[in-house]
Amino acid sequence: MCIVLLYNILKYMSVKKPKIILVEDEPELADMFGTALKTAGFEVEVVGDGLMALKKIRNEKPDLVLLDLVIPEMDGYAVLEKTKQYKSTKNVCIYIWSNLTQQNEIDRAKKLGADGYMIKSNYTPAKFIEKVKSILNQK
Repeated sequence: MCIVLLYNILKYMSVKKPKIILVEDEPELADMFGTALKTAGFEVEVVGDGLMALKKIRNEKPDLVLLDLVIPEMDGYAVLEKTKQYKSTKNVCIYIWSNLTQQNEIDRAKKLGADGYMIKSNYTPAKFIEKVKSILNQK
């Protein structure tokens, strides 16, 4: 009985949690949506600027990047473009996470290789988690 219990505990511990990098420079949003992701069981890194985001993406090769476009140091477009240029990171799934709603912004992101585009104001934390799970299930 103890061996079965130990086996089940070890099996549960060995399950790899999906790794997500949330690139968000607004502290309230970073906290709210970062906490929602952690509570849902994801391994989460919250990054507040483009240079750090690019470094984390290159080093950690996450399962998903949720990338704001308007961030300090290097904007999201540049992060997206550089990530998709490198052989080692070109297949990283990147969804834009922005309040820029103009079609030309969305088209530009998709042209640079974004896998999708999420408008922040359309998401509550619960809807956000549903969307993230849907994205990861499609991979």
